[in-house]
Amino acid sequence: MKTVISSIVLILMSLSFSGDEILVDATADQIMAKVEEYKGEKPVLMNFWATWCAPCIEEFPYLMELNEKYEGDFKLIFVSGDFREARDEAEKFLKEQGVDFETYFKVGKDNEFITTISNDWTGALPFTIVYNKQGEVTASWEGKAELETFESELLNVINED
Repeated sequence: MKTVISSIVLILMSLSFSGDEILVDATADQIMAKVEEYKGEKPVLMNFWATWCAPCIEEFPYLMELNEKYEGDFKLIFVSGDFREARDEAEKFLKEQGVDFETYFKVGKDNEFITTISNDWTGALPFTIVYNKQGEVTASWEGKAELETFESELLNVINED
């Protein structure tokens, strides 16, 4: 009987933790490993944002729209650059935006994190990087972009041979 109860408790615990957390702590190396996972499979669009960044919040719906429109054609990776004390606020924002996939919360020293991600990044937010199927950077920019810019850059890598 003890074994059965223990088994049930373990199963319930694993269910309660699987898929519930959409905002996962990650170092720059861990985030780059995620990008590497899709190499040879599909393009990746990675966006760095924060709840305190108005341009980030403005462009967020564009990315969600494209994620739905081109579902399966590319991988969207969000990385929150929020301060540690705003983690709950970041998770709340993601849920409000309808994000139902794993996203990342930056951990580590800023300078080291930034240079590991891209030598072209000054640390300003928002920051976006587009990778083709071969894992090569095809575009990156700091600052807010319009829907058309995101879509154009995405279609370039989605339609590559």
